[in-house]
Amino acid sequence: MKFRALTLVLLISLIGFSCKKTTKTIGNNLQPTNNIFVDTVWFNNSDDIKSSTFTVPSLSTKQVGYSFIGNMNDPMFGNSNLDFYTQFSLSTSSLIWGDDAVADSLVLNLCYNGYYGDTTDKQITLKVYEISEAMYADSTYKSDMTLECETEELANMTFVPRPLTPIDTILDRGVLSIPINVSLGEKFIASGVYETNDDFKEMFKGLHLVCDKNDEAASVVSFNLTHSYTYLRLYYHNSEDTLRYDFTISSSDVRFNHYTHDYSNSEIVFNDTTNNEKLYVQGTAGTRTWLKFPTIQEWANSLDGSIIINEAKLVLKGAVTDTSMYAPPTKLVAAAAKFDTDTTYMILPDQYISSEYFGGNYNADDGTVWFRVSEYVQNLIKNGTYATDCNGLFIYVDQGSLVPHRWAFHGPESTSTDERISLQIIYSQILE
Repeated sequence: MKFRALTLVLLISLIGFSCKKTTKTIGNNLQPTNNIFVDTVWFNNSDDIKSSTFTVPSLSTKQVGYSFIGNMNDPMFGNSNLDFYTQFSLSTSSLIWGDDAVADSLVLNLCYNGYYGDTTDKQITLKVYEISEAMYADSTYKSDMTLECETEELANMTFVPRPLTPIDTILDRGVLSIPINVSLGEKFIASGVYETNDDFKEMFKGLHLVCDKNDEAASVVSFNLTHSYTYLRLYYHNSEDTLRYDFTISSSDVRFNHYTHDYSNSEIVFNDTTNNEKLYVQGTAGTRTWLKFPTIQEWANSLDGSIIINEAKLVLKGAVTDTSMYAPPTKLVAAAAKFDTDTTYMILPDQYISSEYFGGNYNADDGTVWFRVSEYVQNLIKNGTYATDCNGLFIYVDQGSLVPHRWAFHGPESTSTDERISLQIIYSQILE
C-alpha cells in the first residue's frame, strides 16, 4: 500500500510538471535574435507624401436611399446645391374618376429623413416642375445628369426645415407639405381612366424638385420618398361624392439625385501638389484627396537586408475646429487610384482582412481617421501590382452618393507639424 501511494504521488507530480510550459514567441527560434532589427519610421512631409484635392467624378444616384433638396454656402467648401427627380405610381391597380370629376386641390407630402447644415431659421426656397422627359428602369442616372422639364412652376414655396419635429405619435419625423398647382390634378382627370400603372406613367413622367441658389448658409434636407407618409394627394369630387387619391413612390419607381458644387468662394486649391496645408473630402460627389508616397522604395532600398512590414498606418488629423454645424463623415474609404480612367479604383489588400482591421472610421474624441495599409506598403516595397498598376491612393467619403458630410484634415505642408498627415511604419529588418 505504501508503495502504491508513493507511486501515485510521483505520477501526479510528473503530470503537474509536464503541464507547466514556458511562454514563447512563435518562430523565435527561426532566426538568431541578433539578426533581426525592429524599428519605426514616419513619413510626414511634402517630400515623402505627395497630395492634392480633386473633385469627385459623377456618381450613380439612381434609387439611392434618400433624396436631397437644399442649398448650402459653406465658408470652407463653397456652395452646394442639391435637387432630385422622381416618378410616381398609382396606389391601386387602376383608377376611375367617376362621372363629372373635378380636381379641388393637390398636395405633395414628403417625409423627412434628416438634414445637414444650418437649420436655425434658415429658409429654403423650393420649386416644383413637371418632368417632360421619360425615365427608364434600365437606364443609368448620375449626379450630374438633368432631365427636360416643363417651364411652368407647379409650386414655389419658402420654408424653414423642421425635420425632427414629429407630426404624430407614430412617426418620429416631420413631414413637409407642398401645395401643388391644381392644374396638374386637372390634367390627371382630363386624361381619363388609367387601366394600368404604365398608362399613368406614360401620361405623367414625374416631378423635379429644385432649390434656389442663394447667399444663405442654410442647409440641405433629405426625404424618404418610399415612406408611407410620402405621397402626391389629389382631392377631388364627382357627381356622387367628395374623394381623394394618393399617387405614391414605390421602390421600383425611378428617382435620382442631382448635385452641383461651386468652389469659387471656397478655400480649396484643386489639382495642386504644392499647396497642401489642408486636404479635403466631401460627399454628394464633392471632393476627394489623392496621396502618393514617392520615397517608400528608396527608403527600403537604402536598408541592408530584407524588409518585413509589421504594421503601416496612415493617420489623418482633422483641421476643422468646429464640427457642430458641418459634421464630419462617419467613415472614409481608401482605395488604390488608377488615373487611366478617372473613376476606377482598386480595393486595397488590407481591406479584405476586415473593416475593423482596415479602419476608416472617424474618431470624434480626437478628430482623427486612420487606415491600416500594411500589405499595400509591403507591395510597394516589392514593386508588386499596387506599385506598377496604380498611382497612389484616393481618400473619399464612404457612400458619397448619398452622404453630404464634409471634412478637412492636415496635409503634409501643415504649419501644425505635429498634426500633419503621416504614414507610420513598424518594420523588421533581417540583417544579412
